[in-house]
Amino acid sequence: MNVSFEYYRIFYVVAKTGNITKAADELMISQPAISKCIKILEEQLGGQLFVRTKRGVVLTEEGKEFYKYIKHAIE
Repeated sequence: MNVSFEYYRIFYVVAKTGNITKAADELMISQPAISKCIKILEEQLGGQLFVRTKRGVVLTEEGKEFYKYIKHAIE
């Protein structure tokens, strides 16, 4: 798997905020760039990390497991 640390950091902030727009503001990158990053991560990992809702995003079970590892590494 060839995914940069930056993608993990983006995933972490989206999971933490529960909202792609808020994550984009915090990371100072565009919302489409974040969506693309999440899509690439999901393809690389072979599973869905988030469920998109009207109010933001919610971690799937796979996303919750992945978040545990990423949170530990980033914090």
